[in-house]
Amino acid sequence: MINPSSQPERVMAPSSPSPGRAGRNGCLAGGLLLALGLLASLVIVVAAAYGGWHAGLQSGRAKATESAESELQAQCDLLLRDLGAGKHELAQTRIDWLQRRLPEPACLRDLASVATAAYVHAQPSPTSPPTRAAPSATPRPSPTLAPIQPQPTATLDAGDDLAYDLEALLAEAKAELGLRNYTAAIRTLEAIVSIDEQYQRERTRAMLLEALTAKALALYRSFDLSEAVVLTERAEQYGDIGELNYERYVADTFLIAQRNKTTNPAEATRRFSEVVQRNPNYMNGQVIGEWQDALRYYGDALLLAGDACSALQQYGAALALHPNRSLVSRGVLNAKQQEAAQSCGGADANGGGSAGNAGVAPVSTRLPIGVRGG
Repeated sequence: MINPSSQPERVMAPSSPSPGRAGRNGCLAGGLLLALGLLASLVIVVAAAYGGWHAGLQSGRAKATESAESELQAQCDLLLRDLGAGKHELAQTRIDWLQRRLPEPACLRDLASVATAAYVHAQPSPTSPPTRAAPSATPRPSPTLAPIQPQPTATLDAGDDLAYDLEALLAEAKAELGLRNYTAAIRTLEAIVSIDEQYQRERTRAMLLEALTAKALALYRSFDLSEAVVLTERAEQYGDIGELNYERYVADTFLIAQRNKTTNPAEATRRFSEVVQRNPNYMNGQVIGEWQDALRYYGDALLLAGDACSALQQYGAALALHPNRSLVSRGVLNAKQQEAAQSCGGADANGGGSAGNAGVAPVSTRLPIGVRGG
């Protein structure tokens, strides 16, 4: 008998995969490669789009910087125009605004001294009554000014608009307005206008008006009056500024009074009185202290001019005020009042004689220098 265990073992050949399974594996590999290719293409497209968007924003911000520089140049040009037109008070306000810019505009170094000299030259003498002067037959010569050369308008070459994503810039400005970042919104919106003035014209102008008026109002509330007045003028180019008309008028009156306090205290006294009548707590009551200081200077000018009795009235009016923060001590005012009383025929500074307790003269009452009080 043959032992089954002694028979040679049968070698099994490896089985080949079935045709159906091989087809499925090939399709899976091909699909995976296609998906990877599509994903890579999508990444490239997204990266290119982001790069273009980011480049557009960078270009827009660069344009915004150019726009800010253009605004400084525009204010310098307007300063020249105001000087040529004799608008010295407005010119001085522009100088106050320009002096706050960093770095200081180059035009300011050339124009500040001319503008200040013209402003002082245009003011009435401190020893003259604060009355409206009749127009002179021979107009006073204005400072010689170089003619304003028109600034070339920046133009965009064909295809330049592709470098700026105006839609993205507008979205950025909208977000800045929502966050009340008005300074950034103004810069972005003015960049859009400088790139393409017609791009969504009504919308961008409305947004600029909103940003400028809101920023100006905030500056009025924080008592940065010079810059607030300049922004109000810019806002006026885009529409109705509403309550800013009133704010600008009061701020202008206050600023003019401040600038006249030592050179023409009679005019300063009248202007401060007008502000107080409109708002006694203007600038958190600072206006009362400024008014008191102007009355002191007015009394000094009258006393220097030899009109001690009228000076006594001004010192008495100054002592009748009680500001939160005085710019001149009551001891100094009392000493000046006593000096004026002695020069005014020995009048009693505390009530007797001329006008020790005259009180604060209303805005309609002008106390001219050189006219002795009754």
